[in-house]
Amino acid sequence: MLEAVKSSKNEIIFSAKQSDEKKKTVDETRILPNNYSTRTAQKFQKTSSAFLDYPIKGLKGDVNSNFYEFLTMGIVPYLAGSATFMFVFNAVNKHLNLFEKEKASTYGKKMALGVVLYGLMKNISKSLVTKPVKMATGVDVEMPYENIVYPLPKNAGEEANIEVQHQQRKVFDSKEFYRKDLLQREYFDNVASKLGLGDNLNDSISETSPIIQNIVATSNTAKSLSSYCWAAVGVGLAVQDSWLDFFGSISNRKKYTAPKDANFFKKFKDWNVNAIKNITKSTVSFVKSFGNAFIQMWKGKEGSFFSKHTGKILITFAKLATTFLTANTIIRAKNMAKNKNKDTIDRNKKTTVI
Repeated sequence: MLEAVKSSKNEIIFSAKQSDEKKKTVDETRILPNNYSTRTAQKFQKTSSAFLDYPIKGLKGDVNSNFYEFLTMGIVPYLAGSATFMFVFNAVNKHLNLFEKEKASTYGKKMALGVVLYGLMKNISKSLVTKPVKMATGVDVEMPYENIVYPLPKNAGEEANIEVQHQQRKVFDSKEFYRKDLLQREYFDNVASKLGLGDNLNDSISETSPIIQNIVATSNTAKSLSSYCWAAVGVGLAVQDSWLDFFGSISNRKKYTAPKDANFFKKFKDWNVNAIKNITKSTVSFVKSFGNAFIQMWKGKEGSFFSKHTGKILITFAKLATTFLTANTIIRAKNMAKNKNKDTIDRNKKTTVI
């Protein structure tokens, strides 16, 4: 809210009330810090909404059901399919004899682990592209923001619902229509400086926008192709025999049995201590097995050329693909900036057209 204020020179100026100026609420679209906690919170909110909220709204024909919610629900068949895949390879074990059951159980656990490592490597590997691109160009294509949407009235004559909707999005979700309005002038100045366009440009936003759009397009393609290469590596890691130690540590974890005369608080404390020990032991075993699986995959197995060198080829291809695709994104951006600098106009100075 604005209020008129008279200055000492009887000039009328407008200033925002101090309380309004300092007021910050959660109900405003804003950029979020790109860190692990933000990514985890966004993923949790999108996943829970995709299962619990968005399908119900869509089936009811809610006027506020939108394309963002439709895309977010894509995680439902992904997780459902992954769970089904795990179940298929482990559900029939109880119908087998002891020898076959042991072999099928090991194979089923590896298949389940393959699903987990597929998704894990696919998501983690994206940083192998986006981090170097950000360092070289200043453009963080994974920059998150929380979009606040005010719902429309559901019926004619009905007042709009004041309960806002939260959408977990990224500033560069769209190449053509990325959220420039959320970025400060300093952001574009930093990008221009990193690209070699110069410092203190009169209009760094216009100068950098075409290059930023190119960076978004090429880096999105790069991280998509690269992530599937590393997802394949994840599946290859899951079938290595080093995971037998990890599976054994889970099967042999100690179960806490409370004494009959123990009170509730002692039972709860001892149960927590035992749970922490089991989790720690399983985590250490997982990290150790992961490292050994990488070594086994790289060395391969004695026998044919395929069994001995497939792991090396797959890992090397993933590395080279990531390096090439990332370099392509950075080089293209630098070349675009270099070509702009060939113009005869000095962008650091004001010019007048006669």
